[in-house]
Amino acid sequence: MRAPLHPSEPERLRTLADYNIIDTPAEADFDEIVALASRICDTKVSLVSLVDESRQWFKASEGFNAVDTPRDTAICGHALLQDDILEIPDTMLDPRTADNDLVVTKQGMRFYAGVQLRAPNGMPIGTLCVLDTVPRKLTDLQRQTLRTLANQVMTQLELRRTLRNQEILRGEMDHRVKNSLQTVQSLIRLYGSKIKDPDALTAFAAIERRVAAIVALHRELHQSSSIAQVKMKPFLSGVLGHLAATCPDHVSIKTDIADFELASTEATALAVVASECVANAIKHAFPADQTGEITVTLAYTPEGEVRMTCRDNGVGAVEDVARHDPMTSLGLRIMDASAQQIAARMDRHSTSDGYVVDMTFRPVQS
Repeated sequence: MRAPLHPSEPERLRTLADYNIIDTPAEADFDEIVALASRICDTKVSLVSLVDESRQWFKASEGFNAVDTPRDTAICGHALLQDDILEIPDTMLDPRTADNDLVVTKQGMRFYAGVQLRAPNGMPIGTLCVLDTVPRKLTDLQRQTLRTLANQVMTQLELRRTLRNQEILRGEMDHRVKNSLQTVQSLIRLYGSKIKDPDALTAFAAIERRVAAIVALHRELHQSSSIAQVKMKPFLSGVLGHLAATCPDHVSIKTDIADFELASTEATALAVVASECVANAIKHAFPADQTGEITVTLAYTPEGEVRMTCRDNGVGAVEDVARHDPMTSLGLRIMDASAQQIAARMDRHSTSDGYVVDMTFRPVQS
């Protein structure tokens, strides 16, 4: 006979749907639980069964090939109505199961024991059950073990739901932060368009570079599976791409960024230094529309350190200019502060064919 519906069936179905677990791929955490349940209870079959409106679907199974069965044949439907474990020593002798298709077939299930998978709100969403082709009876130890394993199933389900909800919340927060930062960028451009003073324009451009770096950082953290690690290739390429869009026609930017991850604080420091290097080169390295190139490379050294090099093939006089340009001097101080933040060594010097900034440090995850 088909089991009656749970007294709070609509709420029970909403609770099950909230876990978003139906039709998800197999997972080792659940597979290990059903394997252990079969071994301890000495049964051929063990299932993590989730009962929805029309079927019971198996998140994990041991000794049973089907991925689901109609709810009409779900013995677990009866277990949903129990306060404790439902144990049927001989399914042929119990009126709830005697005519069940899973029982009356050849090599049908002659034994059933199931423990509810009970959500924190008290709603049973399914069972951890064991079945066998011969009548039997569980020992007290086997019953208690089945209860414990059912609790472990719910722990895993709760963990997945919590992580999913955190991801949703994180995505909403990042979306709002991104919108706020883009509004700030728009305001900077708006006010900057009304200013004629060169020093003020330079200051506004420096502020916009920093905001652009933060926007890029949030974008990479949002797309990453980690809330603390940043993929450097897309992140730094994005920051430098923003600067490339501001380059005059006679200046180009080339990058060679290795594909690895760094902590967000390290990534931010590198982005600030790189953006200041490029901005200074654009401003000072190529006077009188001199054609030039700015190159930024990032890679691990053989010693396990991270090294970023920013170089240009311009006039190589940034340090001299800084003595007479307060904004350039401020940019150099910002670079030094960013390097100190991650205990990086920085070397800035002119060469016969341009200006070079080297920044080297040992990352925290090395």
